[in-house]
Amino acid sequence: MPLLLSNLLKSLEEYPSLAADLLIEDFSKFYDLVYLLKPYLHLLRSIYDKDPLPTLPYYILDLLKASLGLSIDSLKLLWDAMKSSIWEASWSTDTQTQLSKRYISYFLRHGMPRSLLFYSLLPPTRTCLDPLCTKLKQRRELVEAKSYPITVFSLDLGPVPGMVVSLYCRYCKTRYYPNYYVHDNASTRTYYPGLVPDFIHAKEHTFIDKQLCAMFTSMMLNLVTSAANCAKVYNETMSNTEAKDLLADVYRRDHELAGKTVWDSLFLFWLMEDHVENNTILEVNHQASTQAIHLEKALEARNDRMIGPGQELWNHACDLCLWIKEQDGDEAIIRSVVVDANVRHIYCPKHFNLNKKCCAVACSDDAEPGFRTCTLSEHRQLETWLREENKAMFQLKRRLARTGGQLEIDETADAEMCSGKEETGNRAPHARFGRRLTHNEELCVTSCGIILERATFYGSEAPNGVRIFLMGLFPTKKSLPHVIWHDNNCKIRAMLQNDPEELRTYFDECAMPVDVFHFKSKHKKGDIECNKHCNPANWKDLMTEDGHWRFNSSAAEQTNVWFGHYLPVVRGMDAVQYDFFLDEMIKRRNRNRVVELERIEKSPYQIPRTLLLHD
Repeated sequence: MPLLLSNLLKSLEEYPSLAADLLIEDFSKFYDLVYLLKPYLHLLRSIYDKDPLPTLPYYILDLLKASLGLSIDSLKLLWDAMKSSIWEASWSTDTQTQLSKRYISYFLRHGMPRSLLFYSLLPPTRTCLDPLCTKLKQRRELVEAKSYPITVFSLDLGPVPGMVVSLYCRYCKTRYYPNYYVHDNASTRTYYPGLVPDFIHAKEHTFIDKQLCAMFTSMMLNLVTSAANCAKVYNETMSNTEAKDLLADVYRRDHELAGKTVWDSLFLFWLMEDHVENNTILEVNHQASTQAIHLEKALEARNDRMIGPGQELWNHACDLCLWIKEQDGDEAIIRSVVVDANVRHIYCPKHFNLNKKCCAVACSDDAEPGFRTCTLSEHRQLETWLREENKAMFQLKRRLARTGGQLEIDETADAEMCSGKEETGNRAPHARFGRRLTHNEELCVTSCGIILERATFYGSEAPNGVRIFLMGLFPTKKSLPHVIWHDNNCKIRAMLQNDPEELRTYFDECAMPVDVFHFKSKHKKGDIECNKHCNPANWKDLMTEDGHWRFNSSAAEQTNVWFGHYLPVVRGMDAVQYDFFLDEMIKRRNRNRVVELERIEKSPYQIPRTLLLHD
């Protein structure tokens, strides 16, 4: 808070001698510097004592003398003249940021040798939060301050030194830190409810500016920037060389932001935001050895909440994905979603060059240009069968087995193989054209581009897996959309015909067409069953009066272009962080999409969940 002219005139009126010796700049700098030192000064005063300190402690005066070049007597007189206005000024991190670039050099040069650092991070409360901790009908005041040095990675100043201060409640034996509190000998760390602090505790001696976390989040969402590249950009563009040199000499802390630290801070930042949004309290394992282990159970809990109808916009509707049909004086609602897979690369970036090798197992020859196998006839035969259009995988495997080959698409898909030993012995050629382990990410997207759910598929995008995915996403028949586009709906329909009645009839009220592009280019014109059940032209409501498609049936494929860019970012993540990160990006992208839908006046809204989840 800047020095007000009225406060300056009042001080000069009460202490006229100051006007003869000092410049207006001296008043302003004194006011600002003492304001920035208020976190240290408040620790010297009871929270229930509203009066300012009668005098400044000597180490504060010493810092001011070195910074301003004024005598101790002048500084004491300035405090007498201005202490009321400084003490009454409310503390604000925003004001601290506004003053930061002007005064950071004073703290780096004169504050660090005196253990007075620009950032002094305190708990957000000076009294115990336990309602039972009272003394004379007042909340018990926290005492026994402990501190240790840290590095604060800030958005405006780069990495600079700071100090963490914790306080203690002697009655309930709880120690309060800037982000959380923990009881003595407890195994649980409790974060302050309803609060995302200004600085995120990424690891023991490292705090990250909340605004910096927001910037990294935006970079990941809009530019698909990895954590390593976020750290690299920060280190190259926001490094404070002066602070880095001094910090290395005094505290010997690492002054480079690492990609792992970015992840540690972001996972905690996103968890905190999630709990604030849901009005819940974040609790984690306090005794874990790393930040990742600290947060693991909390990440898992959020992941579990996201399964099925867990995304906050699961019940989204707008003019692009929902049409209200007037019929005989009544209204019929038609809601449209698209399901599609994002199939991954076979090899990671490090081994991507192996794509140029023959796919036959144990063959080290290069693939012929235009093919995925070498020139050996028995290897080429494997690929020839794969390329035959519209052959089901089990048919390919069975027929190849009869000719002495085995087509290995993945490790988990079922296959009908010939029993017994082949005439050629056990040296039949094998080829690997697909991925092992995870096969794809399955997305369900509204026709306007809101992602309702994602799931990881293993082995293949089998019809049974898609059905399970849809029944989990839409757990009641009322929640089912009226139109579900999918490029393999004909196989899903065929499978449903052989299912028990409960499964066979679950989708009876749904139109399940193949999306327009795939139906025209990938499905045989002579396939009677496919044309009967999955041709989008069968449903007149899917077309407008002027002959255009009412809904975008390619929404999932278009969304997959964005989603697929994250695969290199998440490669190597453990399963818990992998799910959490992708769900977080989807949630934030959905919010941005709603803003865009509002801008183009498509009236986005949310259908009450109670209407959808209760049959």
